[in-house]
Amino acid sequence: MRPKVTIVTPSYNQGAFLENTILSVLNQDYPNIEYIIIDGGSTDGSVDIIEKYQERLAYWVSEKDNGQAHAINKGFKLATGQIFNWLCADDLLMPSAIKLVVHYLTCKPNIGMVYGDRVIVDKKGNFLGLTQVPSYSAKALHYHLRIPQETAFFRSKYWLEAGGVDEELEYCMDYDFFFRLSKLTQFYHIPFVLGAYRKHQSSKTVVYSNRLRKSGKEEMAKVYFHHHSKNRSETAKRFYKKFNKLRLYIEKKSKSYKREVAGITGLISREQKK
Repeated sequence: MRPKVTIVTPSYNQGAFLENTILSVLNQDYPNIEYIIIDGGSTDGSVDIIEKYQERLAYWVSEKDNGQAHAINKGFKLATGQIFNWLCADDLLMPSAIKLVVHYLTCKPNIGMVYGDRVIVDKKGNFLGLTQVPSYSAKALHYHLRIPQETAFFRSKYWLEAGGVDEELEYCMDYDFFFRLSKLTQFYHIPFVLGAYRKHQSSKTVVYSNRLRKSGKEEMAKVYFHHHSKNRSETAKRFYKKFNKLRLYIEKKSKSYKREVAGITGLISREQKK
């Protein structure tokens, strides 16, 4: 029997994008999907969208919560699948992504998490770029390798063992979770585009960059020190020195990989112009 894949979507006032997100899951060509939506009490019409597809959902709720991390944990407490993924309400899964993920996890029983590449799209779905991710390296993760979160699928037993995401974190919950997961199991990079990250004015990355840069950096430094620093008094300046070292490491690691994806990037760009 094919393993059940549970997808949890935390949602709050993302009605402009939510339906596309939902359809990117429901239109997957994999038969055993458990889809759970945890809405934080949206007031922008999101509930009407969710109700439109409720017959195809395993569970949904719209009520006030304590933020994205709380919603993710809340959803996975209800999950019964063997493979987990969380998909934000403005991101997308690419066609056949789940079928590919299940194939790799089935063929590699010693691997606890797989992840792929991502495209970046704007609010209208237009192509903006391709995130070029090198093959997994524990050393790179040590220096803050950002795994495209929407493409990351992991075995449910490791979610339980790791204890879910930290609800005190607002920006770095995925980074922190992947670190804890890396101590329990091996990761594997699938060389396919599995997801799409939507970049728009209310997305967390844009808000973090434009308005909340200081608090976001402080949170990242806190997470980094928690996982790596032997000297708890290490300064943020030293942290960013190590952070920059990562960039040099990845550039070297992914040089050949970039050549391989260059053709894909050009192809997508040409298709967008048609």
